[in-house]
Amino acid sequence: MSGIFPSPIRFEPIFKEKIWGGTALRDVLGKAAPEGRNVGESWEVSGWGDSQTVVSLGAYEGLTLGELFKLSPDGLVGSTAADKSSFPLLFKFIDARQNLSIQVHPNSEQARARGWGDRGKTEAWHVVDADEGAQIALGFNRGDVSREEAAEALREGNFESLMNFVPARRGDTFFIPAGTVHAILGGILIYEVQEESNTTLRLYDWNRLCPAGNLRELHIDDALDIIKFDEKRPLKPAPVTIDDNDSFVYESLCCSKKFVMSRYTFARAGKADLDTIDGFRVMSATAGRAEICAGDSCVTLGLGQTVLIPSELDGVRIYGDSGTDVLITTAGVI
Repeated sequence: MSGIFPSPIRFEPIFKEKIWGGTALRDVLGKAAPEGRNVGESWEVSGWGDSQTVVSLGAYEGLTLGELFKLSPDGLVGSTAADKSSFPLLFKFIDARQNLSIQVHPNSEQARARGWGDRGKTEAWHVVDADEGAQIALGFNRGDVSREEAAEALREGNFESLMNFVPARRGDTFFIPAGTVHAILGGILIYEVQEESNTTLRLYDWNRLCPAGNLRELHIDDALDIIKFDEKRPLKPAPVTIDDNDSFVYESLCCSKKFVMSRYTFARAGKADLDTIDGFRVMSATAGRAEICAGDSCVTLGLGQTVLIPSELDGVRIYGDSGTDVLITTAGVI
């Protein structure tokens, strides 16, 4: 097959104003987020609904990710991809200046059964920056919490007493499978990879008022239906070192059916040659600066920037400066 994607693809991020957002996307990552607003999210690579990122440079400048996908699904995501209905993942940076709601997301079967779309929302968070003492809420603090106990805690207004609060430090990675209750808490800058879905069911929102002065909408009955109360999976996977040399350390951070996330950490300037795969790669710099090359083309990847490497491009290389961290996400292993 002759390739139609000649180079790595950059997109214009989409900024989302949120009641809990702040200014870190601009102040820490140097993004052109609107000033004077609480911007909570920067969608980096998205083919979802009316929030599709648009190619910012190159041969396909101005096309959405969805339009790119239609040009050649195999060329973009790979010939063996399990799901070729649309681009399967969504990538964003999240600035949680205040607590997000305690929430849960459905799996794909639940989403389809209830008319919420074709995909569920399993996700992972990588902590880019965090205030001292920052935490996330991840799962229950006991293994025997029941639906009835959760419902009672919600009625009594003390649901947070059931939650497992975990320290969040720069470089930590957390895995949040569909059905796991969770919340990003204030003072954290997150890089998130998720299934291409925007279904969020809020259980508790800290009694916060929206700008109009009303309590934000909750979805308690639906949320209680989809919580996985018997979740036993470790939710903070330990990094596994794959390669360690004079220039960089290459680690696996999270491996799931939906996506695989890894990280190159450069102790000094160097080059990493990546294996050829039948699949796409999405790369984001969470520290420093790198040059990303594939085929005969290269792009600069600065702090907080993201690039998509289509499946049909081979010869992928990373030239990292000292102190650079590059996250790489591919499709799932099963």
